[in-house]
Amino acid sequence: MASITCRVQFLEDSDPFICTNFPEPRRPPTVSLEENLPLSEQIAGIHKLLEAPLKLEECTLQLSPHGNYLDLDSSLAEQRDDLDGFYEDVG
Repeated sequence: MASITCRVQFLEDSDPFICTNFPEPRRPPTVSLEENLPLSEQIAGIHKLLEAPLKLEECTLQLSPHGNYLDLDSSLAEQRDDLDGFYEDVG
């Protein structure tokens, strides 16, 4: 299986009126995502790695800097056409 290495970080944005919502951790760790596995099967590992404060059920993945939200029921390969330059950025 092909994997893609990405930097990951979380944004705790449950209160939109707080102006200090910065992504944590400051130095995003890298994670390898399996290109052909649904993201729903991989997000728990990312959540644990980041020690994110939100419940797993409240989390999703967003592609930065493009802002696209990823479909957790699909793999990266299935969403390739929607990932505007992502593969060029990681290649």
